[in-house]
Amino acid sequence: MDKILDSFLGLGLIDSIDGNDERYAKIEQAAQKLAEYFSENRCQLIPAILCGLNPNVSLDELPINKAKELLQNEWKAFLTAYTDEPVNLYRAIILEACSQVSEEDNNAAIMWLTACDAFPLLRHGKEEAALKNFLQSLGRIAEQNAIVTGPELSFPKEKPIKLDSLPKQTTVEKSFDENDLYERVAGVAGPQYTNKNGQTATGQNPNRYWAHNNSHNWVGDFASRMSEILTSEHNNIEEQIIASRNSSLESLNSLKNSLEKVLNEQRLVLQRQQKIFLGYQMQEQTRLNVLWWAEALYSTSQKESYRYYFPEIAAVLMPYDLLEEIQLPSPASVVFTLAEAVDKLPKCSHNSDYSFYEILTEIRNKRSQLDPCWLETLTSRTDENNFNIGGLVVRALVDENCDLNSLIQESFIPQEWRCSLPELSRAIFRQEQAYRLVTEA
Repeated sequence: MDKILDSFLGLGLIDSIDGNDERYAKIEQAAQKLAEYFSENRCQLIPAILCGLNPNVSLDELPINKAKELLQNEWKAFLTAYTDEPVNLYRAIILEACSQVSEEDNNAAIMWLTACDAFPLLRHGKEEAALKNFLQSLGRIAEQNAIVTGPELSFPKEKPIKLDSLPKQTTVEKSFDENDLYERVAGVAGPQYTNKNGQTATGQNPNRYWAHNNSHNWVGDFASRMSEILTSEHNNIEEQIIASRNSSLESLNSLKNSLEKVLNEQRLVLQRQQKIFLGYQMQEQTRLNVLWWAEALYSTSQKESYRYYFPEIAAVLMPYDLLEEIQLPSPASVVFTLAEAVDKLPKCSHNSDYSFYEILTEIRNKRSQLDPCWLETLTSRTDENNFNIGGLVVRALVDENCDLNSLIQESFIPQEWRCSLPELSRAIFRQEQAYRLVTEA
């Protein structure tokens, strides 16, 4: 995705940089800070994308003021470089920040759904092509994220499971020399002894006494020397057993870790496959719901066929009902299915267009045809400064005393704008979906 800053700079929409890399770096830093702000405040993406696209945006808009504040933090005296407020610079910073967060979650869908129907109503200059390319890139990202590809018929081949080898059988090695032990034991029995070769020898650490002489002294010497031999050999054997046990425990721990790793890898594989399958299953259910709804032309919220409603009311009601039948965000094809379903109704043809002011007037005057409880679900939207197409429709539905002329004048929508009812329904569907993606996240 091309950088919006570079596009605006190349088109001459940003003045007073004049190849100054230091100033450009400060503007980039402000855009980065604004992107971080949008990441933490996703609800600001809706007004932000509209402000960034609107060449006649008011300086009182929150995204404009935020961009100005962050730029001033990076470039203290930036206003001295401009005779007027650099609106296009603020717009470029906002759009660049929007671009930087477009890959996160459903941000691309939120911005695309908000702006795609509003964009044609804005009067752009030489930046129109660059902005159109930017919106198209948002649409591509949104569509890629909305479509789940079907699971493969066979699972991908996984690596064979291999565990560490079991520890080899260990044996306790002899820690003593048999002849040496023989000499040591013989030595404690007396001052001398006859060895295996029939020779007279003196043992290691020999007893000072013979058993038949000074027997009481011999016993003490024998016990002292023999206990040393037994203790020494016992300790050697014990050390070997401990070393062998530790080695076995290390091997078993290694085997345990390998087994845990393999089992966790298999668990993650299964979870990934389940997630893909469930996502695909939900998408197929959405398609089935959309087709069923489009054929039945039945409002589940009003418990009545759309054919019994005035055309303007039906065109407004249908996108709200359809949103209850699908998972968000939806593929682009769903909104066109909606438009075709609206086209089936009397006086709702694609070929018939009406003044937007007249449509809002009809919506406001005939709102009593709708269930009051359903209308109450929209009342929370009236507190928001939302002058997009869907926002004005909500105001007309909820506030029967609203001044429609003033609402249109405060918005970016041209006073003379005309649209068909399928077109209006499509815009409501997209913008309401963006609103729900932000508020229900």
